[in-house]
Amino acid sequence: MWDQQIEESSKAFDAFCTYRDMGLGRSLRKLSKVTNYHLSTLGEHSKKYDWQSRVTAWDAYLDKISQHNQSAEIKEMKRRQITLALKAQEAAAKGLELFLVELKKNPKLIFKPEGLSKLLDSGCRLERLNRDEPEQSLEISHPQDFDRLEEEELEIMRRLIAKAKG
Repeated sequence: MWDQQIEESSKAFDAFCTYRDMGLGRSLRKLSKVTNYHLSTLGEHSKKYDWQSRVTAWDAYLDKISQHNQSAEIKEMKRRQITLALKAQEAAAKGLELFLVELKKNPKLIFKPEGLSKLLDSGCRLERLNRDEPEQSLEISHPQDFDRLEEEELEIMRRLIAKAKG
């Protein structure tokens, strides 16, 4: 539809292309200044070759391409962020394992696992967001699932939960 029309001269088509490429702020008056064609000549060409419909179709075409590219970029961003989120969760899990090993060696160990907690939380939140899941609270609802933990470990969890709640 925006291609050269039958009987449209090369000069008229060149003027149309310039007009088309001016974008949303295009006008025949601006085109006249750029091309040095008389405004009345451009008006005749515009009417005869239906420039308005053609630029409307052109703008819609460009918008469709833009939407497609944006959608592809969003999908790639989500894939990348999910990968990072899973790595953050893995790092937090490994850090927690090391923390628990050290705690067994030295029950009086003064160690602050807040960094691990923040990394795990950030990784989980980033994954949920990119999987289009709503934000939700990560509450521990079944303490019996933690029967294998020692009393000291449970106490640390209680303190962490209390601290997180404020």
